[in-house]
Amino acid sequence: MLPVVAFAAIQIIARLGTYPVEELAPERGSTRIFDARGRLLREDVGGGARSEWVPLAQISPLVVSATIAAEDARFREHDGVAWRSVARAGGQLLANRRVVSGASTITMQVVRLVRPHSRGLFAKAGEMVDALRLERALGKDAILEQYLNRSPFGANTIGVEAASRRYFGKPTLHLSLAEAALLAGLPQAPARLDPTRFDGPAKARQRIVLERMAAAGMITADEHRRALVEPLRFAPAPRPPKAMHFTDWVLATDPTGRVDTTLDGDLQADVEAMVTEHVASHALSGMTDAAVVVLDNASCSVLAMVGSPDYRDPRGGAVNAALARRQPGSTLKPFTYALAFERGDTPATVVADIETRYGSADGFLFAPQNYTQTFTGPVLMDQALGKSLNIPAMRVLEQLGPQALLDRLHVLGFASLDRSATHYGLGLTLGSGEVTLLELAQGYATLARTGVTCTATPFPSTNTGGKRAFSPAVSWMISDILSDETIRAAAFGPNNALMLGFPVAVKTGTSSNWRDSWSVGYTPRFTVAVWAGDYHGRSMDRLAGAAGAGPLFRRVMNRLVEHGPPVTQLPPPDDIVEVAVCAVSGKPAGPHCSHSRSVHVPRDRVVAGSCDWHRDLAIDLRNGLRAGERCPARFVEHRTFEVLPVTYANWLHTADRARPPGSFSPMCPATGTIRGAMVITYPREGEVFLVEPGYDARTQSLTFTAEIDPPRAEATWFVDGRRLAASRWPLQRGKHRIHLEASGQSSEPVEIEVR
Repeated sequence: MLPVVAFAAIQIIARLGTYPVEELAPERGSTRIFDARGRLLREDVGGGARSEWVPLAQISPLVVSATIAAEDARFREHDGVAWRSVARAGGQLLANRRVVSGASTITMQVVRLVRPHSRGLFAKAGEMVDALRLERALGKDAILEQYLNRSPFGANTIGVEAASRRYFGKPTLHLSLAEAALLAGLPQAPARLDPTRFDGPAKARQRIVLERMAAAGMITADEHRRALVEPLRFAPAPRPPKAMHFTDWVLATDPTGRVDTTLDGDLQADVEAMVTEHVASHALSGMTDAAVVVLDNASCSVLAMVGSPDYRDPRGGAVNAALARRQPGSTLKPFTYALAFERGDTPATVVADIETRYGSADGFLFAPQNYTQTFTGPVLMDQALGKSLNIPAMRVLEQLGPQALLDRLHVLGFASLDRSATHYGLGLTLGSGEVTLLELAQGYATLARTGVTCTATPFPSTNTGGKRAFSPAVSWMISDILSDETIRAAAFGPNNALMLGFPVAVKTGTSSNWRDSWSVGYTPRFTVAVWAGDYHGRSMDRLAGAAGAGPLFRRVMNRLVEHGPPVTQLPPPDDIVEVAVCAVSGKPAGPHCSHSRSVHVPRDRVVAGSCDWHRDLAIDLRNGLRAGERCPARFVEHRTFEVLPVTYANWLHTADRARPPGSFSPMCPATGTIRGAMVITYPREGEVFLVEPGYDARTQSLTFTAEIDPPRAEATWFVDGRRLAASRWPLQRGKHRIHLEASGQSSEPVEIEVR
C-alpha cells in the first residue's frame, strides 16, 4: 500500500508546479582559441573543466543510441521516472538493506546535474518530482541534449563533445561505433573509467554498452563483433597552450566557444624565439624584457604578439609588455611633424637646432638636449626628423601647441595619454607621456595606410575602414623621410641595425635614463613595433633604440618579407613633386650653394626664387675683411659665405662655421676714396658697348674715369697698349684691354668688348 501512496503523492506534487526551464540554459563552455590556420592555441576552462555545448543535431547518432542503451533503455517510453525500476530497486533495498541497483533515468540524471543534492529517500522523491516536471517542459531530444552536454566524462571534461575531442581528437560526428560506445559508458563513473588512466575498466564498460545496443537491436551482430575488436587510438594529451600573452588579450574580451583569430602561429613561434634570444644576448647590458607586435596594415589584424621572453617566468613573465604603459621616447616625433606638414611646412622647411631654454611660472628653466649633446644650427625638417633631433621637435611643437598634438594622438588611438596637454607640455613630442606598444603599432600603421586610422584586432574582420587622421600627401612625406637610409646612416652610422636593404619606414626611441628602447616601423604590408628594456624600470647600459630594440626589429621585419614579394615603396601622390634645395636654407639651390639635396614637397608649396643664405663676397686678402667694388683686383678674392638670420647669431659664435666679415676693409671701403689706389672706375670689367650705325663715329666714344690716391698730375691711358692723348676714346669694334699709368705705377687692366 505504501508504494502506491508514494507514487500517487509524487504524481500529484509534480502536477502542482512546473520545472524552471531558465535553469537549463546552455552552460558557458570553455573557450577554444585558434590561429589563422585553424590550429588550437589555447583552451581556457575558466577554472573548471573542458566543455563545449553543442546541439543534439551535431552529436553523432551512434553516441545517442549508445547513451540510451547504457543509461536508460526505456528512455523514449517513460514519463521521466522508470516506475518498474523504482519498484525493483525499492524491493532490493528492503530485502538486502543496501542499494543493489539504481533506478535513475536520463531525465533524473539531468535533474541531478542541474540541481545537485544529497542522497536519501526524500531527496530521491524530490528528484522524481522534478523529472516528471522536466518531461512535461521539454521533449525527449531536448533532455538528451541536456544530458550529453552536462555529464562528466573524465579527464577534466564536461559534455560528450569536449570528451570526444579530448580522447579521440575529433568531434562526435566522426566517431566510430567502438569509440561512441566507450564514451557513452564513461558517465557511470568518469574518474574510475578514465581510459587515459584505466584502460581495462573502460574497455569492460564499452563491452557492456555494445552488448546492450546489440540486445536492443540498435546494431547488427556483425557491427557488434567488429566494434569489439576495433583498436582504440587515443589522442595525445593536450599540448601546452601557445601565444599566452595574445590569448590572454583575446580572453579579456570575454569570448566563449570557438574563437578564430588572425594570429599567424608560425610567425608567433618564430618571434617568441627571437625575443628570448635577443634578451639573452643583451642581458649584460641590463635588458631583461622585450615585446613585439606585428600588424597586417590592410586589415589592422594582429599577426603576432609577444609580451615577454617567458610567460611562465615567476618574476612577472605573464605581464604583457605590449599592453603596458611606457615612455615612448622619440617615437611620437613623426606625428608632430605630420601636423606641421598639415599646417603648411614641408620637409624642406628650416627649423633651428640651437640652444633653447624654456621657463615656467616658478622660474625653472628647461634646456632640452639632443642625443649627441650638440647643436646643428639651421636644419631641414626631413633631417631633423630623420636624425631624431630633440630641440627642433620641441620648437615645432611650440608653434603647433601641445593640445593639437594630444588631440591628434587621441584620434590615432593613444588612449593611454589620459592627462591634460598642460601636464605633458612640449615634452609630449619627446615621450613625456606613457603609451603602449600596441598603440604605437596602430599609430604607425595609420601612416602606412596613407593616413587612415587603424584599430588593432585579434579577430578576422572585413571592416578595414577608419578615420582620416592625415592626408595621403602628409603620410607619404613622413614615410619618405623615415625610409631614407641616407639620413638613417648619418644618424646611426652606416652599419646600424636598421639598414635593411629594402624600403622600410622606421623610427627609434629611447626614454629617459635608458629605461626603454623602441623601434617601430612599417612597409606597405606590415607594421612591426618592438620594445626592449626592464619591465621593473631599471636602466639599461646606454642602449638606445637603434642598438637596443633595433636588432630585434630587423630580425622580425626580415622574417616577414623573406618569403614574400619584393618590398617597394608606395609612389608619391600626384600632388607631391621632387625639388632640389639648398641643404642649409631649404630654398631652391642658388649658384653659390655648395650642397643641395632632393626633397619631396607638395606642388603648391614649392618656394620661388633661390637661396639667399649663400652669398659671394669680395674679400680683401690683406686683412680678410670685405672689399669694396673699387678695390684693386690683386688684393681681392671672392669667397662664398653663409649669411644666416639673426636667430643663429649665438650659435655661430660656437659653431665651427666660416662666418662672413662684419665690416669692410679700411683699405677697400664700400664707399669713398681707397688709399693708394689706382683703379679704373669706368668702364667696368667685361662690359659690352654697341656702335650705332648711321651716326657720326666721332660722337660715339667713351670717357674713361679712374680713382687715384694721392691725385697725380700726370696720368696716361692705354688701349691695347697704345697711348692715348686724353681720356676720351672713339669706339672701335672688337675686344680691348685698357689700363692706366701714373708715376711709374700701373692699374689693373679692364677688358671690354665693342660690337
